Amino acid sequence: MSAILEHFAHWDEAALEASQDLRWGPLTALFVIASAWWVKGLVFVGVGALGDAQARRRFPESGVCTATAAALASILAALLKEVFDRLRPALADPGISALVPTPDSPSFPSGHAATAFAGAAVVGVFYPRLRWPAYGLAALVALSRVYLGVHFWLDIVAGAALGLAIGLGAAWASRRIVCRLRARTS
Repeated sequence: MSAILEHFAHWDEAALEASQDLRWGPLTALFVIASAWWVKGLVFVGVGALGDAQARRRFPESGVCTATAAALASILAALLKEVFDRLRPALADPGISALVPTPDSPSFPSGHAATAFAGAAVVGVFYPRLRWPAYGLAALVALSRVYLGVHFWLDIVAGAALGLAIGLGAAWASRRIVCRLRARTS
């Protein structure tokens, strides 16, 4: 088992070093914006809330579900970070330079990726025509963390998978609860 982990760790470091060579001014500006705290959750919650308003729902189901999924993903990612306690790239390898301040928290899994993909999954379930743009934005948020040098590739892959599972689960649970409440009032 440790040989497999060593292989993944070696690939992860090599992929991060290769991504360091892709740095370019306009791309850096885009990724700094994509990595901002408000993009990973508030944008998705806003899209869900706007969809609720457009559908004239009395209860903002998708907005609340998106906020709940994003919060759960953030909390679970923070708990998992403490369990795995992986160093951030710039701390693990002095040859890696971070383009933004390196967070004090451990690296694995990426909280930005988990939160963004949780929000994107909920938005995609409630508004299928927005599914791919939402996942595209979530991918941009996740990739920004590697590009900026504050996460390894495996961190964002794990964060994305975690967020996707939480988002889909939250949307499924929300739909079931709303269907049961409607059945009781009918």
